[in-house]
Amino acid sequence: AGAHTDLDWHLAKLQKLVKKFPAERQDQVSQAYKLAKERHGAQTRQGGSPYIIHPVRIANILMSEWGVDNADMVAAALLHDVVEDTQTTINEIKDALGDEIGRLVDGMTMWKGSETYELYCKRVARGSDALRLIKCADVLDNLRSWHEIENSEVGLSRWWRRVNDYILHMADTTYQPAGMTIRSLLND
Repeated sequence: AGAHTDLDWHLAKLQKLVKKFPAERQDQVSQAYKLAKERHGAQTRQGGSPYIIHPVRIANILMSEWGVDNADMVAAALLHDVVEDTQTTINEIKDALGDEIGRLVDGMTMWKGSETYELYCKRVARGSDALRLIKCADVLDNLRSWHEIENSEVGLSRWWRRVNDYILHMADTTYQPAGMTIRSLLND
């Protein structure tokens, strides 16, 4: 596991990567992180890590591995689960961080009770490249994190079927910087 589960390491990486943005955008990403950390609070991942490590790793994947230099995408990655997993609303996010970040978070939110995982993935697949990239980074981090979960083999096989059925096609239809293939990263 090593650095994968070390929140301080991932936060230091995030802070270093965000320095490439203009000061105003750095503040926006910082505000998104603070809101995500506050709202996720004491939530943990299945393996016991603080929940906030997951959105931080997604932001880092976008910037360090995929060369994303869009602060709205990074902020939305940090906030991608707050509406789904907390009492936060899309309007709160729009009020705090703007309409574009709110739209991206809305796109990343699976509306439990009104849509299945399949319908959710189809909706994301129809969304912008930015939305699809965030979703692919989310899935990549979840796949990289399976070692943290007890009895993960059954869950992993079910989850990998979902990735095969819904996510790989999304990855193939998403803009990818030269030389990068999201499909090969997900397969690895």
